[in-house]
Amino acid sequence: MARPHKNPKSGVYYFRQKTPADLVAVFGRREVSHSLGTKDPAEAKERNSEAVRKQALIWDRLRKRPEPLPHKQIVALSGVLYRDYMAAMELEPGEPGIWVEALKLLDRAAATPESLERWYGPTVDTLLLERGIVTDASSRQRLIQETDRAIRQVVEQQMKRAEGDYSPDPSANRFPPVQPVTPGASAPTEKLSVTALFKLWERDHLANGKSARTVGDFRHKIDSLIAFLGHDEARAVTTDLLDLLRPWITKHRKP
Repeated sequence: MARPHKNPKSGVYYFRQKTPADLVAVFGRREVSHSLGTKDPAEAKERNSEAVRKQALIWDRLRKRPEPLPHKQIVALSGVLYRDYMAAMELEPGEPGIWVEALKLLDRAAATPESLERWYGPTVDTLLLERGIVTDASSRQRLIQETDRAIRQVVEQQMKRAEGDYSPDPSANRFPPVQPVTPGASAPTEKLSVTALFKLWERDHLANGKSARTVGDFRHKIDSLIAFLGHDEARAVTTDLLDLLRPWITKHRKP
């Protein structure tokens, strides 16, 4: 895992990671670097872990072929945003006037395709990224339009709440559940092995021209870890288990 890098002048920590060799041409840069927004080492470590996770999703997304999304799936994805926003304002909707102005703002945002893109594009891209979905431009545009519709529904319901009406949204169930969009999509319970994860790391390590000797050294440690665990299930390696593994990690750490 890439470690946070401290800027020697500002003291602010940064996330840095080399682009996998097979994605340099697609991504257009040989390295990713951005501020973690903190000078605290512990907080930087936590934020860096999240940055590593998100960057892995980006690499995975870039390796996938874009697939069109059916309309039902597009509406389902917009429903994810609807539920998130509604839950975030469950207890305090604010004053009714806020939502009157919000509707005017949404009308201005929807005036042209360009303004709609500026308003919703980043939100839609984040949603697709978090879901591991790679789609085509047409499906993305349809999702932007459905997102606008879903957010307007949020605003209308929050206006009702601000006026004291907390009755359920009669149209909340119009959003179908999100389903896997490809026949081979992995189920959450599918086995994820330590060996498979290591092979992914090995591929990127060698593709970037790094030492094959390191791969051999690490493979030996991975084999020892699996033997120590008595299984090859990555999802079973919990935080509690890692605490128990500290003596083993110390033993196998390079001097």
